[in-house]
Amino acid sequence: MSEQGQPMGAVVVGTGFGLFTHVRALRNAGIEVRAIVGRDRERTAERAAPLAIPVASDDLERVLADDPAIRLVTVATPPHAHYHPVMQAIAAGRAVMCEKPFARDLDQARDMLAAAEKAGVVHALGAEFRFDSAQALLRRLVKDGMIGEPLMFSRIYQQPGGGDREPLADWWTDAAQGGGFLGAFGTHMIDQVRTTLGEIVAVSAILRTLSTGRPAMTSDDYYNVQFVTENGCRGVMEAAMCFPGPFVMATKVAGTKGAAWIQSGAAFGDPEEVWVRNADGERRIAMPAELVNPVPEPFAIRELIQTEMDRWHTQGFDVAPYAKLFGQIKARIEGRTPPLPDPAGDFHDAAAGQAVLDAARRSAAEGRWVAVEKP
Repeated sequence: MSEQGQPMGAVVVGTGFGLFTHVRALRNAGIEVRAIVGRDRERTAERAAPLAIPVASDDLERVLADDPAIRLVTVATPPHAHYHPVMQAIAAGRAVMCEKPFARDLDQARDMLAAAEKAGVVHALGAEFRFDSAQALLRRLVKDGMIGEPLMFSRIYQQPGGGDREPLADWWTDAAQGGGFLGAFGTHMIDQVRTTLGEIVAVSAILRTLSTGRPAMTSDDYYNVQFVTENGCRGVMEAAMCFPGPFVMATKVAGTKGAAWIQSGAAFGDPEEVWVRNADGERRIAMPAELVNPVPEPFAIRELIQTEMDRWHTQGFDVAPYAKLFGQIKARIEGRTPPLPDPAGDFHDAAAGQAVLDAARRSAAEGRWVAVEKP
């Protein structure tokens, strides 16, 4: 709460994912959504009305000038359109949380990081799955040394085929706009590796387009990224947006004293368990109470759901992790100790992740191992 006893105010930039997820998660975290900004004022107002958002605009600079109660800006535009609203928020002295993929490239990521640091504003990355129950617990176990020094990491995710004729947002299918599954989903895997195992120093990547129902698609919908961390752990991240056959998801990490893994269900969203095998035997690890997330609630306003992306994002799986992320950010803005010991990502993490993303894309284009630049 503010000094006047009013909840902290926020503005959401983006009428897709921002509307579906940011708005609900901000409210769940006790932050008041005072405005939403989109490209088209009339369309933004139409989409904002069912959620009772009081201000709909196409001018972020004006919104921030008119409402000093807004202390946080969340940016959920397509990746090629992150830079401008992030820099506007920084110029206005507001805390800013930006979605991933963070930037067009590493140079742009460095610019946003430098500006935020110079201005002294709180900055955060939309890496909400740091607060997914199973991922958070797995990270804690590895960091606590339960499996010794990590040696090998494997993360695989394959969505079934059959949905490749559903409409996607233009930027998802256009490589020039930062589209592709590596950027959209792989950035989460990259962040999981970095926070669990350490910095990635080199990559070897394959990027392919498997969908047959989108002949104009120039971005990837499949990736396989081998990597090496600075601590010598090796690993592989693989994911497909539309791969024929059954759903496949698994996360495992082997170390010098054992192994740990996430036991996933038969479908995305099924309950997950975290297991460890070491000198004390093989066992399931109980989920700490603070990491338990509520059952997802689908977005209720069906007429706002227009694309396949919207369908994914309105299932509600990321609302609870995002509410925890916003709780961490809120505490930082207010100068308090965050409620969870698990750190939220910031623009340093964003730039480091962008460096890995750029290296993977270069590796795929050139067919070789590529060193990851320092952010």
